[in-house]
Amino acid sequence: MSRISSFLFGIIVGAVGIVVAENYYVVRSNESYHLVPKIAARLEIPYRDIRGFTVDDWNNNQPLALAIIKSQKQDLLVESGLGNMQRQFESLLKSLTGS
Repeated sequence: MSRISSFLFGIIVGAVGIVVAENYYVVRSNESYHLVPKIAARLEIPYRDIRGFTVDDWNNNQPLALAIIKSQKQDLLVESGLGNMQRQFESLLKSLTGS
């Protein structure tokens, strides 16, 4: 590859990266990755790992929660909340049983 073609390839990859970062969230759930369209185009870090999200985390990431609801992927909200609740119950049970 010549220098000019490498340079042009880099520009194209960068432009595609900017468009994706501006218009989509890449959401990591317990099962897989999901591409969720943002409600309003904003240049921010697009990657979100929701596997350990609590209610406070969802309150701090309301644009993400709204984008998930709008994209008809509400199961991601429930999945992360139930997983966190299950971990809390397991730790409580361990502390009560002394195991």
